[in-house]
Amino acid sequence: MHSLAQEIRSFSRANLRKQRTRVTTLTGRRVIETWRGACLQVEEETEAVPGGGFVQDLSCDLQVGAARPWLLLGE
Repeated sequence: MHSLAQEIRSFSRANLRKQRTRVTTLTGRRVIETWRGACLQVEEETEAVPGGGFVQDLSCDLQVGAARPWLLLGE
């Protein structure tokens, strides 16, 4: 069995998949974040978004967990 230290030493960033993340701000502005080497590239999404940048969820959470005494997380 490999130790964690051996796994970390043998890790290669080349094995990771390329990832694009779409971020929607509170104002509805959308940007796409992509890592190029060690730099984060941010592109403005051309498609306009009507309304705000969030969707209101009015359903009740089935489970609520306390991550910290002052922070609650729901489903």
